[in-house]
Amino acid sequence: MKKIIKNSIITLFSLSLLFSCNNDFLELEPSDSIKEEDVFTKYANAKAALIGAYDQLSSPYFDGLYNPIMADIMGEDVMINSVDNWNWFTDVYQMNVLPTYNYVSNPWWSGYKLIFDANKIIENAQYIPDATQEQKEELEGQARALRAYVNLKLVQMYAPAHKKDNMAQSIMIVDRILAVDDEDPGRATLQDAYDFIEEDLVQAIEMLEDLDPVDIDRGFISKRGAYALLARTYLDQERWEEAKENAQKAYADIPLMTANEMLQGFLYRNSETIYSIAYTQEDNNVYLSLPSFYWPVAGYSSMRANDKFVEQFSTEDLRVYFFLIEEEIDADRNLILKFGHNGTVGNAERIVIRASEMHLIEAECEAELGNYSEAQDALYLIQSRAYPGVPKSRNTGQELIDEILLERRKELFGEGFRWNDIKRRQLPFVREGDHWVKFNFTANDADYYRLTFPIPQSEIDANKNISELDQNVGY
Repeated sequence: MKKIIKNSIITLFSLSLLFSCNNDFLELEPSDSIKEEDVFTKYANAKAALIGAYDQLSSPYFDGLYNPIMADIMGEDVMINSVDNWNWFTDVYQMNVLPTYNYVSNPWWSGYKLIFDANKIIENAQYIPDATQEQKEELEGQARALRAYVNLKLVQMYAPAHKKDNMAQSIMIVDRILAVDDEDPGRATLQDAYDFIEEDLVQAIEMLEDLDPVDIDRGFISKRGAYALLARTYLDQERWEEAKENAQKAYADIPLMTANEMLQGFLYRNSETIYSIAYTQEDNNVYLSLPSFYWPVAGYSSMRANDKFVEQFSTEDLRVYFFLIEEEIDADRNLILKFGHNGTVGNAERIVIRASEMHLIEAECEAELGNYSEAQDALYLIQSRAYPGVPKSRNTGQELIDEILLERRKELFGEGFRWNDIKRRQLPFVREGDHWVKFNFTANDADYYRLTFPIPQSEIDANKNISELDQNVGY
């Protein structure tokens, strides 16, 4: 831990200021002449550091590729093709990863690099000489929201479900810049990690400005984005009332995309986008991007939809047009047309938070709270947009909850939710149909450990307070 986080990462923080961000939502480009000791001497420099931190989210090792891809192929709806997969993500799809694998270590270290950068901003924002108090609050609020975002991702990947054991070992809480001679942080309890995430988001909400939806720069986590992340945080803990309330605040006054907008694919931000990661040819490897793996041509093009999942869609559901069997490309499995390059290969948007997800969180929470009419209304809002003429659900109890969870799968597939949805609810894991690696186990079976990544061996080797005995079950 000391070797990587406390020393090398200082260089990484400086390097983050060198990344050129050509997305038009970034009005201020990081300068390539800022020395680390000068970062917080001026507001413009500190803002460049914040942009550099955001830019890291689009890294292929974190949310630009690894996290969203793995979060779906660690499920039953989406898969990596069995041939012509270039050996990308096959170990993850087979749910056979080890602590030494890059798929395990890269998101971990990328996440903690970003946490380091966020901590630098949090600790220094209030002391920037030429910044107004509003600017200081915005910088710190953004950094806290980013830190919470990353910690939530790490918790979902490297810790068991809250529902299973809220006192289990989870991730390390790194809440400040660590000096070289500081003690290495050990693994915190899962509840402590969720409490830390909640505290960051509550403070971010207090610091970030209330903005009308049309004025929000969706390339940054706005106050609405912080509400959305808080809704996800409470959802993981089954704090239904709080998750519902924050989801409602996140989507308030935001129109859902139209059916036509939806069918155009997730190539650009749309009306319901709350937060989006943009990546460009200049910032990232062209082929290590989300559309490179999904779009049928111009990339690795190895993602497929499971046939049993596709069968869940009515032929009158417009989302069925996201699937295609094209004999010249793949005669056996469904291509996925939901994601693609925008304009040029390598340019893309990954819509990370959108209003439809928030409505589905509301529906799930209302159903769990026994408010069945409200849950049916929230569910119908999403169903009727994709399936005009669909009757409103009359289900109640577990049947309604199951219907809502199925709708989450239909609406959000490919967007990075399925892995955590299975785990947080402790659902059975069943792969059928044309999956080339099948599983069938429940939360009571030994194989359920596969739904939690191991702690990277590189962390265990570097951290004096984490040993082999602290490794996750099964590894």
